[in-house]
Amino acid sequence: MAFQITPGEVEYQYGRSLAAVAYKVFLATTGSLTYASSLAAWEAAELPSINGYQAVTGTIAAGSYDETTGIFAGPSISGQFIGSNAGFTYDAMVIKLANRTKPYAINIYDLPRTLAAGQARGFRHTFGVKL
Repeated sequence: MAFQITPGEVEYQYGRSLAAVAYKVFLATTGSLTYASSLAAWEAAELPSINGYQAVTGTIAAGSYDETTGIFAGPSISGQFIGSNAGFTYDAMVIKLANRTKPYAINIYDLPRTLAAGQARGFRHTFGVKL
């Protein structure tokens, strides 16, 4: 007989690990970085705050369990990056959580992406667990 974690336990664990945690989503240039690279290495590769680039920051809200889907859905975080002046080029997006010593999530693109003046690129990430 196998035990199944209850929705209440998932909600408890989520609350302990993610709810009310500050986050930062930033762009970087990878160079020789990989998914296994340290948070410090990724932070060192973050783009400088010029030509419109600014990291997106906030605080993760509480989540809830949906009995119909069996998913404990955390909130979505979203934002956008906007180029100005000469714009900027990047090839990775990183999510950093304040209570972690490693990156929470990394998206390394196959080809570099450029945001020219007036261009914007948005993102959305949903925290969740399927039971």
